[in-house]
Amino acid sequence: MTSALLLINCVIGYQDNVVNELKKLPEFIEVYKIDGIYDIIAKVNTTSEEDLGEVMVSKTRKIEGITTTSTLVILKEEHTHTKL
Repeated sequence: MTSALLLINCVIGYQDNVVNELKKLPEFIEVYKIDGIYDIIAKVNTTSEEDLGEVMVSKTRKIEGITTTSTLVILKEEHTHTKL
């Protein structure tokens, strides 16, 4: 399995639309609207790096309102069980 975090910038006013479209794609397991340099961060799971590339090219780039993306491939997941 290949997992990645996708950092997304959107056209002003399109953030909700982009989030809703990403949530329709089965590869996107977490999607968050955020403040800061990026507008959205999402976690993607695919079967391989090739599939990740295909998701980016054939699905994500077709969503209206996305201006730029940056993909961070996760090399190893580390989990903590800390309560806030």
